[in-house]
Amino acid sequence: MKNPNFHTSVMIRCGMIMFFLTALISCTDTRHEESDPPGQQVRTWEDERIQREKQQLDYLNDATIRKIETDDDERTPWYSNQLGYEWFSTYPLAFNGVPFVLLRAVIEVYPEIWKGEGSLGNLGFGPHPDDYDPETGKLLPPEQRHPLPYGLFTVQDPMIPEEKRTDNVFFSCAACHTGRVYVNDRVRHFVGAPNSEIDAQAYAGLLYQTGKKLIKVDSADPSKIEVDLAQVSKIATFLKEKVEADPAWFYGGRTTQEILNNAERAKVQVGRILDNMEGAAKILVSSAKKTELMYLALAAKLSYTEKDGQKAPGIFGPRPGRMDAFGIAAGLVALHAKRDSFFARLPDDHPFFAGLEELPREERIRQASERLFKTAPEWMPHEPGASDIKSLWYSRDHGLANWDSNQAAEARVLASGVSSGGDPSKVDVRIHEAMNPFINDLPPSPYPFAVDVELAAKGKPLFERECAAACHYSRNTNVYNVGTDMNRAVQISPTARLGLLELTREACELYIEQGGSDWCLPKRGSRVADDEAYFVTPRGDESGYKPDVLHGIWAQAPYLHNGSVPTLWHLLRPAERPTKFIRGNIKYDEQLVGFVWDRAPALDEYGPGDSVHFAEHDTTLRGNSNAGHTYGSEWSDEQVRAVIEYMKTL
Repeated sequence: MKNPNFHTSVMIRCGMIMFFLTALISCTDTRHEESDPPGQQVRTWEDERIQREKQQLDYLNDATIRKIETDDDERTPWYSNQLGYEWFSTYPLAFNGVPFVLLRAVIEVYPEIWKGEGSLGNLGFGPHPDDYDPETGKLLPPEQRHPLPYGLFTVQDPMIPEEKRTDNVFFSCAACHTGRVYVNDRVRHFVGAPNSEIDAQAYAGLLYQTGKKLIKVDSADPSKIEVDLAQVSKIATFLKEKVEADPAWFYGGRTTQEILNNAERAKVQVGRILDNMEGAAKILVSSAKKTELMYLALAAKLSYTEKDGQKAPGIFGPRPGRMDAFGIAAGLVALHAKRDSFFARLPDDHPFFAGLEELPREERIRQASERLFKTAPEWMPHEPGASDIKSLWYSRDHGLANWDSNQAAEARVLASGVSSGGDPSKVDVRIHEAMNPFINDLPPSPYPFAVDVELAAKGKPLFERECAAACHYSRNTNVYNVGTDMNRAVQISPTARLGLLELTREACELYIEQGGSDWCLPKRGSRVADDEAYFVTPRGDESGYKPDVLHGIWAQAPYLHNGSVPTLWHLLRPAERPTKFIRGNIKYDEQLVGFVWDRAPALDEYGPGDSVHFAEHDTTLRGNSNAGHTYGSEWSDEQVRAVIEYMKTL
């Protein structure tokens, strides 16, 4: 299932190419040289692009072992970029996904859920990069492709006895941070770019619907819920018949030996599910119950409702390339509020125990748990705050993490694993340590289309003066309110922030208790100071968004934090921003610089059998506003075109 050797579009660090260009490139990064040698001839953009691609390929394949920031003097160096890339691309973030053979079964057993619009194949999880024929660029025959779309991989829970372990399906980092673009009649993958197609919340919705199928409600007592054994039997029958008739169907394979090995693997995995079929079904049922609490009982009622006559987007999407990560993650705090072990790890003076200090420890925990859960409607977000997936290029330049600088670098990757996995005890903390050095120096993808070098040179001074020097410079951790939709910036309350940081800390502490490195534990001198590393205190009226260095900005369309502006032209021409447009295309609008936005992609537009997932972005919905960031509106059209041409080269 894990094969990191796929075709990518690759890039080179801006600072490495300054010698070659006189009038074209400026990376707006204080770490890079700002002067060019006199008399140096400008290369073509094609030459520059090829050189950057080679440099990024070298970066990804660099197997040199080196020390990283989390290694102390006693630790033997272990990290390499090649290892970081392998873990980034193919290692799931957590161990607690749906068993692979069970997922394959329910997709077939419940076609009314999985085979229609929004099915697994077209939720923005595109085919694996090496499922494309390298000669023709077309998809290989179905039997030769990976059984899961790219971004979904299998992992076994090491805490379960080996003879009972199942291959569980979960996201890798690459699911959200590898973008696809259609270039010269081929689908190309860009490591570190946002996946502008993926719809993770819709995937959660499909799992929720499946779990509901397996729930039987007692008509005499609706509060009594149990597993529907008739549905369980239907799934078991499918698994038994399929593994007997065609065991190779589950995992596939390209060579005879690989097919035989995978067939045996399928027999083992199906056997383990059939040995405890009701327990396997309860995985989906339990997931459905948790989703119902987080998404429907809380988030949908508090945030995803019509307000002041303004409609809200759907709780499960569709929203390709976007997710309400922090809004939904706040629901995790409510979920874990019912778990005594969560509070048992907290010190006596923790804010969650405020007013309960005089109670015996056990009673204090009980009451704190009850209070946190009951007050969830007060501290959970009351506004939907879906935002675009960010690029990861040169993450060191971004200082604090996320759209609103609410996390320090040492916490950014682990917190993402905790929020996506949901259970601190199931996060693969080990792989997250490698993600920080990997993304810190990951070069941006070069623009894959033509660049007018002379026009770009004219736009460079204006961009550097008005954009880079003013806001978009390296490690600018300030946040600004520039009139954009503020939902995302203000949705985390102090209580939600405390809960999320304690879940992140718990994942770290559990890892250390099991013998892992303490890399994930901030070391700032006090618990309060460490809290600020995990999650910055909400800023209240001073909330806003941070302006990152614009590495590879061409690939990060649509624009603004919520992806409400389709192209760079529309960004710099606010009056022309469309009220509605299409998200999900991977064909590119080279004229306006962004993905094709004014029409939906046709079925098989990217080649026979390729996935298509798109949706309309309606800027009139709550959290979807395209207002604000009006910089550039005072420029002439000629100036805008020149600046955009230059931005292609960043």
